[in-house]
Amino acid sequence: MNSTSRTSLGFLLTGVLGVIVGAFVVACTTGHFLNGSSVGQASNIASAAPLRGASTDLEQRLIDTVKRTEPSVVLIQSTVHGQQIQSPFGNDPFFRQFFGDQGPGVAQPFTPKASGSGFIIKREGESAIVATNAHVIYHADKISVLLSTGRRVDAKVMGSDIRTDLALLKITGSNLPPALPVGNSNALQQGQFVLAIGEPEEFQNSVSFGIVSALHRTSIVAGGQENIPAIHYQDMIQTTTPINPGNSGGPLLTDTGQVVGLAAVVAPQAQALGFAIPINSAQPILAQLEHNGGVVHPYMGVVMQPLTKQISNYLGYGNKAGVVVNSVVPDSPAAKAGLQQGDIIVELNHKKVSDPDEVRTTIARMHVGDKLALLVWRNGNLQPYDVTLQNEPETLGQG
Repeated sequence: MNSTSRTSLGFLLTGVLGVIVGAFVVACTTGHFLNGSSVGQASNIASAAPLRGASTDLEQRLIDTVKRTEPSVVLIQSTVHGQQIQSPFGNDPFFRQFFGDQGPGVAQPFTPKASGSGFIIKREGESAIVATNAHVIYHADKISVLLSTGRRVDAKVMGSDIRTDLALLKITGSNLPPALPVGNSNALQQGQFVLAIGEPEEFQNSVSFGIVSALHRTSIVAGGQENIPAIHYQDMIQTTTPINPGNSGGPLLTDTGQVVGLAAVVAPQAQALGFAIPINSAQPILAQLEHNGGVVHPYMGVVMQPLTKQISNYLGYGNKAGVVVNSVVPDSPAAKAGLQQGDIIVELNHKKVSDPDEVRTTIARMHVGDKLALLVWRNGNLQPYDVTLQNEPETLGQG
C-alpha cells in the first residue's frame, strides 16, 4: 500500500473514530441530562408525596375527631314564660352573629329553634353536665337540650355566672353521650389548627375549621342590652375558625379533639374572626358553679377609662400614668371609701397603674373582704384610700 493510500485510510479511520467518540460523548451527556431530569422529577415526586400524605393524615384526623366529638355537642333552647326569646341580645352586633336577625328580644310561641350550643363536660351514669355560655340561658325558666340523635331532654341549671359568661346545665337519661376530653389552653400556639362545633339555627352539628390567630385578647365587651348586663371578656383566644349563628357556648377543639375553649363572641367589623373563653380560665369558674351554684367576684364599684393627654390637661394633672374614674356606683365599696368622678388612680396596692385592665385583673385575683390600697390624685393632691372589696352585684360595675 502506497503512502497516499495509507494516509487516506488513516484520515478515514480517524474520522470514523471521531464520529464514534463524539456519538459516545453525546450519548453519555444526553443520558446524564436525562438522568438528571429524571432524578429531579423523582425528587419532586418524593418531596410531594409526604405533603400529600400529611394532608391526607390531617384530613382523616379531622374527620375522625369530628365523628368522635360531635355526639357530645348539644343544641340548647331556652324559653321565658312559655315563649322563646329568639334574640336575647337584640341589636348587639356581637350576638346577632349567634342568634341571627330575629329582632330584639322578640317573644314567639315556642317552636324548635336553636338559641345556643353546649357540650358535655362531665358524665356520671345516667346524668351529664353540659357547659355553655351564661347568656344562652340568661333568666330562662325552661331549658331543653337536643342531642345529636334527635332526642330532647329537659335541663336544669346547676349554676350560671353572667360576668364570665359561663354556665352549667344538668341532664339525665339513658345512653347519654360521653364527656369531651379537656385540653390545655395554656399550651395553645399562634397558628395552631382548631375546630368549632355548634348547633346554628336548624343546622345541627355544624363544623368549622381555622387557626388560633392570637392569644390573650382583652377588653372585649358585648351585651348591655335587653336587660342583659354588659359582659367584659378578658384573656380570650382569637380564632379565624368561622363561628356561625348558634355556635355560642359550643366547644373550641384541637385537631385531636380536646376542648381548649368555649365559643363566645365574634367581631362584627371583621369576617371569620371570633373569640373563645380559654378552658383553663373557665375551669375554676365551672368548678364553683358545680359545687356552689354561683361565683363570688370581688368588686370595687367604679367605671374607669384610660388616661389620655386631653383628659390629663383638662383635669390639670399633667402626668401620663394613671386611670381615670368616670363614675362611681352608688353604695359601692368605692363610694363608701370616698372616691369621686374625675379622680385619677395613680397606684394600686403600691404599684403604678396605667390601664383599667390592670385594676380589673388585680381585683379579680383578690377576695371579698380584702382591702384595696389606692393612691388617688384629686385637684392637685395625692391621697391614699382603702377600699374594702364586696361581692359584685350581677348587673353593676367594671371593677
